Amino acid sequence: MDPRTLEHEHEHEHHRHNHGRGRGRGPGLRGGRREGGFGRRGRGGFGFGFDPEAQMGRGPRRGRGDVRTAVLMLLLERPMHGYEMIQQIRERSSEAWSPSPGAIYPTLQLLTDEGLITTDDLDGKKVSRLTEAGRTIAQELQATKAAPWDEASADAGSGAHSLREAIFHLMSATRQMAMAGTDAQRQRTTELLDEARKKIYALLASDPE
Repeated sequence: MDPRTLEHEHEHEHHRHNHGRGRGRGPGLRGGRREGGFGRRGRGGFGFGFDPEAQMGRGPRRGRGDVRTAVLMLLLERPMHGYEMIQQIRERSSEAWSPSPGAIYPTLQLLTDEGLITTDDLDGKKVSRLTEAGRTIAQELQATKAAPWDEASADAGSGAHSLREAIFHLMSATRQMAMAGTDAQRQRTTELLDEARKKIYALLASDPE
């Protein structure tokens, strides 16, 4: 299967799952944006163009072998489409690793070329399943290797999740201040954020304990 076809399938699935809610204008919106110019709201954006899950959730990039192993292990459980694989890896790694479509779909094409999976159209989705040869290799991997999502979660440790949550809560509070605070409160908030930024850079520059 042409990788471009697989990539198009992901874009279709991503749109169906994440953008199907519509973008109508509600109260307090002007031109699709909140008055005050702070843009979109919600956990994915906070209205500041910063998404901690996008910045941190993917974690460090992992090798092609990790993606290949993850796909084979997932398909050992049941057939899946590409977007579902990305979701499963993200959830099972506690959001420490979220492979991009650019990692998943070429891997699916490679496994197809190797005769380890086949991909069929099921209810408008390109669903991949293991061949007999693929099942044998997946079972060998499962018996000899730790699941890549478990390794990613262990590598990230608990600190990454805690930091992500702290960023979310800070951005939520800052957004509320920007929308509802007085000029004096906004000024003081700016000073506090500047102080925190400087301390974080100082921490990064210090020797790790």
